[in-house]
Amino acid sequence: MVDDDARLMLAFRDGDRRAFETLFARYTPRVLTFLTRMVRDRARAEELTQDVFVRIYNAAPRYEASARFSTWILGIAHNLALNDLARARRRYEHAPGDLEELAVADPAPGADERLEAARTGVRLERALLKLPERQRAALLLRSEQGLGYEEIAAALATSVSSVKSLIHRARETLLAEFGAEKTR
Repeated sequence: MVDDDARLMLAFRDGDRRAFETLFARYTPRVLTFLTRMVRDRARAEELTQDVFVRIYNAAPRYEASARFSTWILGIAHNLALNDLARARRRYEHAPGDLEELAVADPAPGADERLEAARTGVRLERALLKLPERQRAALLLRSEQGLGYEEIAAALATSVSSVKSLIHRARETLLAEFGAEKTR
């Protein structure tokens, strides 16, 4: 069972340059979003996104459609993100930078609700940053990329039971973090 994107990759492997352009256009936003959430640096995520597509371009002669294309490409993105995070840790050995606090509320109607939603988003981003990389990756692949457990397992090179455990622990940590912030 080969999906449409895998067919495009096979067509690219066989010499169809437009197939690669289609995949590039289709997957750049997804890969960039995932990498931005993983490495927390938009410029670095853009560079890593380019690296993902360079690897795909170079891997074309060896490509076999053994998994969904989305699983394969997000697996490549995940591995590049982990390598980049490990290099950054070795270089800096300190916690990620703090997110900026929000400014005073806009006095327009509904501003209080928008401000509270923005603050909740900032709290969520901070809590996500505290998660171990594999937990964050599994959770993001599930919640933002819409991958199933089997696809996440393939992308992270692990078992389905491990993916379920990673996601469960990530969710529990986030719930605990939000519970702790409400009691402060």
